[in-house]
Amino acid sequence: MIVEDEAIVAADLAERLARIGYDVLVSVASGEEALVVAGAQRPDLVLMDIRLQGLMDGVEAASELRSRLHLPVVFLTAYAESSTLQRAKIAEPYGYILKPITDRELEIVIEMALYKSRVDLTIEQSNTQLEQRLAELREKCAELERFNKVTVGRELRMIELKQEVNTLRMNAGQTEKYRIEPN
Repeated sequence: MIVEDEAIVAADLAERLARIGYDVLVSVASGEEALVVAGAQRPDLVLMDIRLQGLMDGVEAASELRSRLHLPVVFLTAYAESSTLQRAKIAEPYGYILKPITDRELEIVIEMALYKSRVDLTIEQSNTQLEQRLAELREKCAELERFNKVTVGRELRMIELKQEVNTLRMNAGQTEKYRIEPN
């Protein structure tokens, strides 16, 4: 998906992407549109300008796309001042390219962003599986703890009963000593 408010730049970018083998789902001109369209179409990657039409700039839109939809974003912008770069970092982009862009630069950044996105997804899925497994193990531990408490309680009761029986036997034996037999 391309998020670019200059129609000529967006069309040129779409044509270049097609030449190097990528499909462009859609081009939009604002951050607000990007959120709506990305939610509906779920693109693999978003190429986004930082300065856009509307109330939301590219950094804000990219941050929302990352947090809500976990989509990778690459910034394509003409702005290189350090304040813009610092703001862009907040969105955790998968790349940052300064315009004008060569086809080779575009292809390399896209490949790296898609690769990193796949790796991040794999890690996220592994973490989810590990968290589920950990929850299962915690539940089993809790069950074993409950079982052990019951078992230990029974064993303690058995020991108490044995002690009572032994005490009764000892008392019974002492009673036998003092028992008077009839003549």
